[in-house]
Amino acid sequence: MRLKGKVAIVVGAGQRRGMTMGNGRATAILFAREGALVFAIDRYLDSAEETVGLIKKDGGEARAFAADVTDETALQAAVFACRDLWKRIDVLHNNVGVSIAGATRRSLKSQRRPSIA
Repeated sequence: MRLKGKVAIVVGAGQRRGMTMGNGRATAILFAREGALVFAIDRYLDSAEETVGLIKKDGGEARAFAADVTDETALQAAVFACRDLWKRIDVLHNNVGVSIAGATRRSLKSQRRPSIA
């Protein structure tokens, strides 16, 4: 178990509807199978909770948290919540991103698109 006892945040740990498993959910599950305590962050809490349920069903430990990557305050809250829970962060896996042509950090705050994870 290469990640035994490590605390891993997986951003984008939820799953969109579909027949296959997405990279974020797959990463969260694999990290848990390797012994990590997984803090599963997704824009949709119910989706992150589904991932946590799969991890727990497999014998792992995980918690879900809702945060949108375009909201810096929400991401800070997620990091603080993880540190409050497990006292540290060893692995940070960002499985999401945003790309808007011509966007700046300031303009991103005003462009809350539902399609951005």
